[in-house]
Amino acid sequence: MTKEILGTDLRLSKTETSASSVEPLGWDLTVTGGGDLETVSGDDNLVQALTLRLNTPRGQLAGLGHPDYGSRLLELIGRPNDVTTRNLVKFYTLECVRQEPRIQEVLGVKVETTPERGRVDVHLRVLPIGENVPLNLVFPFYLET
Repeated sequence: MTKEILGTDLRLSKTETSASSVEPLGWDLTVTGGGDLETVSGDDNLVQALTLRLNTPRGQLAGLGHPDYGSRLLELIGRPNDVTTRNLVKFYTLECVRQEPRIQEVLGVKVETTPERGRVDVHLRVLPIGENVPLNLVFPFYLET
């Protein structure tokens, strides 16, 4: 099966922090060397869509007609990196990813601590619709700002 069902979109990249702030500035369009807007298709588009969905607070797009879009992960910022919080990270990730219509099945979610203080890695394994090969994604989540 072709990856056309996973769609094509404009490629976004996470912007770096500014010199006066430690907070990331957000997401921005990427441009080719020739000045055209870059696109992303297939599995890469699904990975981008999942990353954006997980990074968007639920309800932030309600004014645009998408009240349930996003995740509750950002509610966990400031909590300790303990078993309870990691279980909530897993639950909120599952809750969010199951809303993505291009996901046929969530095959696994594993949350691991990292050597970096305040960070956990979410290992996500999903089966896109119409596919037989799972897609793996590692999503870093920071419990501290």
